[in-house]
Amino acid sequence: MKRLWRYLEGRKLIAALLILVGAGNAAAQTGGWLLVRNAIDKGIRAHDEHHLTVMVLIYLGIAAAGWILQAVLIRGLAGLGQRMVLGLRRELFDHLTTLSLRYFSQQKAGWIIARITSDVDSVSDVLSQGMPTLVANVILLPAAVIALLIADWHLGLVVIAIIPPSLVLTRWFQRTSHVALVESRERIGAVTAQIAESVSGMAVVQAFNRERRFQAEFDALNTANLEQHVRVQKIFSIFFPSIELLGMVATGAVLYAGSSLFSHHTITIGTLITALYLLQLVFQPLQELSDVYGQLQSGAAAMVKIASILDVETDIADRRGAQELPRVEGDVAIDHVVFAYREDPVLHGVDIRIPAGGCLALVGESGGGKSTLARLVGRFYDPDAGEVRVDGVDLRDVQLRSYRRQLGVVLQDPFLFSGTIASNIRFAKPDATDEEVESAARAVGVDRIAARLTGGLEHVVREGGSGLSSGERQLISIARALLADPRILILDEATSNIDRPTEVLIERALDRLLHGRTSIIIAHRLSTVRRADQILVVEHGRIVQRGTYDDLLAQEGTFRRLAHDLEEAA
Repeated sequence: MKRLWRYLEGRKLIAALLILVGAGNAAAQTGGWLLVRNAIDKGIRAHDEHHLTVMVLIYLGIAAAGWILQAVLIRGLAGLGQRMVLGLRRELFDHLTTLSLRYFSQQKAGWIIARITSDVDSVSDVLSQGMPTLVANVILLPAAVIALLIADWHLGLVVIAIIPPSLVLTRWFQRTSHVALVESRERIGAVTAQIAESVSGMAVVQAFNRERRFQAEFDALNTANLEQHVRVQKIFSIFFPSIELLGMVATGAVLYAGSSLFSHHTITIGTLITALYLLQLVFQPLQELSDVYGQLQSGAAAMVKIASILDVETDIADRRGAQELPRVEGDVAIDHVVFAYREDPVLHGVDIRIPAGGCLALVGESGGGKSTLARLVGRFYDPDAGEVRVDGVDLRDVQLRSYRRQLGVVLQDPFLFSGTIASNIRFAKPDATDEEVESAARAVGVDRIAARLTGGLEHVVREGGSGLSSGERQLISIARALLADPRILILDEATSNIDRPTEVLIERALDRLLHGRTSIIIAHRLSTVRRADQILVVEHGRIVQRGTYDDLLAQEGTFRRLAHDLEEAA
């Protein structure tokens, strides 16, 4: 609740008023039974019909007021609860979008999805359903004890004597169930992660006939999840019946003590009857709080998992005083950069200079550090040592959004979102007109693809671009980058795994895209790297060769070997 309280900014006065409504509701419930005592002793026993009528009418009026207050309380608290959930979900998603690629590379997508979905839903259930019960009964419990002491302090002390064991039992339940429920949320996250991975890779699973293996892994995780839930229910099965048993013991104690006091004419029959009903109002909150306590603990366990994301510090963030970056010329400098994903450095003191409008190609074996260099230029990571500068300005000193607006990226496996071809192109520039989208599509040849599809540019694309070939997806991503009109462009294996006819179309599109922009190309195809002004050969995080295509081809070294291997493969 401490973490969630800040989401009520601007509504704390409403929350305070709802607490007063809860107090009024508790006063109506307990005060009504004190009126019942008066009606029995001074109305029924005294045969005073007028007094009885007045007490009944007042009682009904108080009951009606209590009903209204309770309705207002439930509706108001549920509304505040959902407002808090809205704030939590928004902050969680916003925080995820600020985390660097390093975090997502180290965490399973399914685990993250479980936090946003099932864990937030668990918190939502507590706030929309559990919080009204919690607030109402937390107020009602002391109100009922006070009313019982007012009715007769002897019987009040009998009930108070039963409360300490209830609190001890509740404390045990809190500690035990919290640990069990946190583990339960972890098991749910593991199941969700396995499902997400299986669904994403189903084509590979089926292609290699691994369905039974994945089924066995899922069964193991699902069984572990079942066992943990059974363990949680065992804890509940001890706690809830024990609370009810204490309520029965308290009822017996009040009956026994009350009968003794009544026989000695210390209390009236009205007081004894009222005490029994007030006793129900004492243990009703305990029982209802016990019922909702499991939900509260589950929500608390979910909040622990959610907090594990919210507490991750954003390592790619604007420094205090970071400046808005104006339109850049595109002069890029990588100065003595060292970078490591974990402990061992991936890059070792790399120095690169790309003049504005220049085209640089990075080649080398996989794992050499080419994509890492490109991601540093995109500021998806920050270097551990050294600087990455654009137009002489360290990227860490500028506002990230102002820089990314001038950056374009085309990946080896472009991601298309659910929607239309036009909406995927417009993704780079949401305010683009239809004419601008059509112009970008026409410039790179997407219009030819769209002409073969139902609806043209309004053809519906499924998530990930399924139903389109890899070349078609790549052309759409190039049109998207062209529409953004970036000053700096990164092509990360943009022509890999493309058939020859589509490659020709993509090469033409790249010529259009690269014109007038500072470009970094990561590629294996000779046709792609030939257009570069400078080619760098990267091995084990170091630059081992630099030069033009013809210069490097004339030298003995890694580039000539790579070019020879590519020609043979072609």
